[in-house]
Amino acid sequence: MVSHYPIRLSGFGKQKIELEVTGLLGKTKIIVDDLPAERGNKKDEYILYRPDGSQASVFLQGMFFDIIPKLIINGETFEILPPLKWHQYVFAGLGLFLIFYGGGVGGILGMISFIINIRLLRSFLSSGLRNLLILFVNVFAFFIFNLLVKYFPIIFF
Repeated sequence: MVSHYPIRLSGFGKQKIELEVTGLLGKTKIIVDDLPAERGNKKDEYILYRPDGSQASVFLQGMFFDIIPKLIINGETFEILPPLKWHQYVFAGLGLFLIFYGGGVGGILGMISFIINIRLLRSFLSSGLRNLLILFVNVFAFFIFNLLVKYFPIIFF
């Protein structure tokens, strides 16, 4: 699953700058005009070039359970997308209640559903379809958990 998020920065002319997020856990990199941006010497650092030839050092700063990082360019912070609201985290994390119901196995299923739901929240689907899919993922996690309890009770007791 690959997602591209446009980054609008002043001073970079007509360059097409995007954040590319791949995989379930959201490995990120910056793409400039459909090519990977030059990596810097530090962790999560990229070097972008302005039309006049000057360089800008760009760092990706991870967010709490969000796949979309913030950008730090020469000490100034930029948001690619607005941060998720608290109620979005609650809705995405309903599957985490399996921790209380099923311990470690429930926690693993709950965390997998939470990660999938965060990816869905950052997708470009319509909000109605997105919410329906998140609800489906949460219900599916509970369904899988109940199947595990019924057919493999040894892992719980």
